[in-house]
Amino acid sequence: MMKVTLVIFALFLAGCATGTRKAGPACPACPQVPAVAVSSKAPEAAPMYLAAPESLPVFADGDDLKPLLKAALLNRAYFQGLKSGSPAYAFGDRKITPKELSDSNEEFIRILEISPSARDLDLLLKEKFDVFQLAGRDSTGTVVFSSYYEPTLEASLKRTAEYKYPIYAKPDDLISVNLEDFNEKFRGEKLTGRLKDGALVPYSDREQIDFEGALKNKGLELAWFKKRSDILDLQTEGSGRLQLPDGRAIKANFAATNSLKFKGWLTGMIEAGALPREGISPEKGQQYLDEHPDKVRPLLSMNRRYVFFKLEQPADPEEGPAGTYGLPLTGWRSIAIDNTLVPMGTLAFMRVTAPDVDEEGALLGRKPDSRFVFCQDTGGAIKGPGRVDFFSGNGKKARTFAFKLWDPGQLYLLVLKESKL
Repeated sequence: MMKVTLVIFALFLAGCATGTRKAGPACPACPQVPAVAVSSKAPEAAPMYLAAPESLPVFADGDDLKPLLKAALLNRAYFQGLKSGSPAYAFGDRKITPKELSDSNEEFIRILEISPSARDLDLLLKEKFDVFQLAGRDSTGTVVFSSYYEPTLEASLKRTAEYKYPIYAKPDDLISVNLEDFNEKFRGEKLTGRLKDGALVPYSDREQIDFEGALKNKGLELAWFKKRSDILDLQTEGSGRLQLPDGRAIKANFAATNSLKFKGWLTGMIEAGALPREGISPEKGQQYLDEHPDKVRPLLSMNRRYVFFKLEQPADPEEGPAGTYGLPLTGWRSIAIDNTLVPMGTLAFMRVTAPDVDEEGALLGRKPDSRFVFCQDTGGAIKGPGRVDFFSGNGKKARTFAFKLWDPGQLYLLVLKESKL
């Protein structure tokens, strides 16, 4: 481990030495002027700003509030277990501490427990809370919402002629280093790899693991699947329920990732010209792979990222997968955000035009959706103030919703107003 520390420290020093600034073009015709230290890097826009009272949305939530209260109580458990010394975050001109987020959560629980009318709920929140809007990629307040869910997939704990593609446990030689431990400016950033000749190098990718046997005969196989595409879906979602041949259900929970570049397998097929974007679906993608076995390796290897799992037996059908905040996610009430910008446990309100899906997973159209959610997870593709990933739970409705949501909307963060005392 000392070698890893020295490697990371050397990388950090190298970054400090070279910097991230770029030299501007020379200007030989300009007269000489006194040297002034000017950064050529444009100032970064604030990731969020205090919303003006006249631009606030109506805080109306048309969904069942019981899961919302459940998510809020899980949020309470998160704050109760949070270690002291956790950093504050910048919300506009305010520095928000974990205590302020915890107090905000408690006040929200108190408001929910008195079962206010829709009008009173809106008035109470606007009276008691500051509302910050996520700025979006272009500082207009528009963010792109995607969605993920917890899939249920057929699998076996033993390899058979039918179940022949494995998922793996986290390898012992996989090393993950939290760069924030070395410098706070790397908040939320990690390096993942393995030691080779005393140096930290990238870990094996999908090509090496699935098609070259990099992990073969190491005793890491956890379960076996009929289709590689099921494994890709499981790895994309980060966790899932495994339906075993004997009728039992267990969970495959996220354990680690090689942190290499992610590319969705259907996106890769579109980019390779295998299928058109219009009307694409997992079923059409699997049909193409079945009909073109020679294309499986190059197409799937486009996604270099690999996820490792741990099994949980039995699976509680009422409990969601664990989020980055360390506790279960709640379907329709948890979201993934960029944790370098937004702290875990933050109360939020989202507005988006979303898929209208029935309980059997049929898409009925699209409709406006607004609801309260909690920032309880992160995602490899969820970076910056312009992306939010919405957890839709499990089941047929959740699956269709997750595949069909990719829409612009707004996200507001709610924090109790500062005391005037």
